[in-house]
Amino acid sequence: MEHIYYSKTSIKYMNYIERLKSLDIQSATTIAIESLEYLRGFAIKRGFGEAFDEECTKLLDARPTAVVLHNAIEHIKEKPAGPVLEKVIRDLQSARDRAAKNASEIFITKTDVLTHCHSTFVVAALVKNRGSVRNVIVTETRPKDQGVRTAKDLLAAKIPVTFIIDSAVSDLISQTDIVVVGADALRKEGLVNKVGTHPLACVAKENNKPFYVITSSFTLDRRKKITMEQRPASELHHPDLRGAKILNPSFDITPWRYVSAVVTEKGIITPGKLKW
Repeated sequence: MEHIYYSKTSIKYMNYIERLKSLDIQSATTIAIESLEYLRGFAIKRGFGEAFDEECTKLLDARPTAVVLHNAIEHIKEKPAGPVLEKVIRDLQSARDRAAKNASEIFITKTDVLTHCHSTFVVAALVKNRGSVRNVIVTETRPKDQGVRTAKDLLAAKIPVTFIIDSAVSDLISQTDIVVVGADALRKEGLVNKVGTHPLACVAKENNKPFYVITSSFTLDRRKKITMEQRPASELHHPDLRGAKILNPSFDITPWRYVSAVVTEKGIITPGKLKW
């Protein structure tokens, strides 16, 4: 079946599921919002019945790790209707602005920041508080170079950027006041985020640098278990390594002892006070 993706400017016929799998759409909240917009078009055409539930399952199977879309769909299934879907979209969008405002408390005058991967919540917080941000060190975030999108967003907002390879974080941590990352899921066992977050948190802890997460309450993950996505080996671009086993994990889990606090639309909270 061909998936129809609705855009504000036109209706484009494309395989939306493949766009999710290929990381054409990035950031947990953006994935959720665009998927809900896609489901809005689907519901208009086919309603909120069994076919709608099947389409929700396909979306969740495409990106099983991030919990934001899962939680959003659970809200809709409680009372499936257009107004409920629209409210969830609005809640997701407003959460980003409110979290950015709450993040002002973690930035001191002229703060040097280090961030990893691409999070619309992190970008929104940095843009909102740009007057207190002196420079942002952005990791490349291999193998899909997701940090490039972060760097471009910040440069467009006239925020100074230093772009580095992932493995240089230990060399640049001394030039950092705080580390700020987004979240794909907040679980009892730790922060689930782009692979490379855990070692970055260890480097920050070793150098006494605060490590903050900026996200929404939609990332609280109460699922019994989580599927950690493995990306295609082809993304590593080493065709001559015949016979080698290639692993390309998309996420890792950072234990809460490395996290200073979590900033959401509801305020700033220490990990010990999160409830699952």
